[in-house]
Amino acid sequence: METEPEKDLTKLEKEPYYNTFISDVVKQMQHGSWKVQFSNITYFSELRKDGHPSKYREPGTPPDAPQDCSHWCLPGVPDTWNELLYAQLLSAKFGTNSESGEQS
Repeated sequence: METEPEKDLTKLEKEPYYNTFISDVVKQMQHGSWKVQFSNITYFSELRKDGHPSKYREPGTPPDAPQDCSHWCLPGVPDTWNELLYAQLLSAKFGTNSESGEQS
């Protein structure tokens, strides 16, 4: 089982064009009246070896190739995304009445 993050940053893939496009759109929206945030989790997820469930995602992977079931059996990458989103919502006081501190 893989328990350490990827430390060889040369293995990271180039930023997908659609992420760059989305980042540019968000920047343009922030100059207007929109209040938008974009959390780019691409590289964060790339560093997590358990974010790549090998034979379950890649056809033709030999059955004896190393597997990491933590993506399926334990809290993993999607759970971390949810924690980051939840923290971001709380820090923006989403769902709270800012005057009284009560939830709305």
